[in-house]
Amino acid sequence: MITEDEVNKLLSENEALFRFMGAKFEKVERGVAKLSFEYKEELSRIGGMLHGAIIFAAMDYSGSYAVRTLDVKEAYTLEFNVVFLKAMKIPPFTFLARVVRETKRYAYVEVEGFDGNNELCAKGNGIWHLIRD
Repeated sequence: MITEDEVNKLLSENEALFRFMGAKFEKVERGVAKLSFEYKEELSRIGGMLHGAIIFAAMDYSGSYAVRTLDVKEAYTLEFNVVFLKAMKIPPFTFLARVVRETKRYAYVEVEGFDGNNELCAKGNGIWHLIRD
């Protein structure tokens, strides 16, 4: 199984958005991934809150790597829904993803986004298509 350090190295070297966000995985274990990053003005929208597209990207990254801890060769996001509950203004921002159901071909994932006060600010859920050997 891939470790936090391996995921951080892989994404930092290969994905400009991950680098731009300043994101870092704190936890990667079977069916779970936790990602966090600090506030940067470039990640915000008018009003100083974290931009919804950045929240979505963080949820997709964390969900994807929760799924990649399963016994899969590859996985792709098929569908993802986000509910924005509260403006994310206080860093650090943390996203926790959990695989809640796994079948032969699909994984169903829930992701929660928290601000620096540990308040739930966004909730998402998605479906990933799994490719197994």
